[in-house]
Amino acid sequence: MNAFSRSLAATLIGWCAALLPSDRTSWAAAMKAEVDAIENGNAALSFAIGCVWGSIKERTFTMAFAARSVRFATIAGMLALSFFGAVTTGRMIDANASSAMVFGLTSALFGAAAGCSYLRRPMALVQTACSLIPFYILTYVFLSHEIRMAGAWADGRLYQALAIEGVVIWAAVLAGSIFSLRVETLSTIKRT
Repeated sequence: MNAFSRSLAATLIGWCAALLPSDRTSWAAAMKAEVDAIENGNAALSFAIGCVWGSIKERTFTMAFAARSVRFATIAGMLALSFFGAVTTGRMIDANASSAMVFGLTSALFGAAAGCSYLRRPMALVQTACSLIPFYILTYVFLSHEIRMAGAWADGRLYQALAIEGVVIWAAVLAGSIFSLRVETLSTIKRT
């Protein structure tokens, strides 16, 4: 078992060398020397697992492209939702003006949030999502109460579905924005 643990530890340290950014090659050499110096195979394996975790974290800290990718994907998704909301509004306006108004307002909201995110960075989306998620939840609760009280009023179920959709979409935007904000913040910390 000791030989197997030592072999697995050596393999994991090899992965660390591949995972670490190029400016951290001295870290990989130090990790390998430490694993070679540890006599107990299980202890060496435990150390190697910790090294893999540290290597993954170090690689993530240098992944500024991931933050930019998530940020621009979030903005592009919001612009796409805004576009589809506008198209839906245009098609519905004659058939059902109240539903068209809801889709139009939702479209404008997504477009404005995308613009704010582009100008103010991820913090704008975090702030917007944190205020809109409770709004959509309260809207759903209100609509659920009103539908029960008045029977089934026109478009009530549609508005409930839009409220649930709003919670899900803004929760996803919030998660992406927090990721972007976290990576952006961590990449500004000077790593030694």
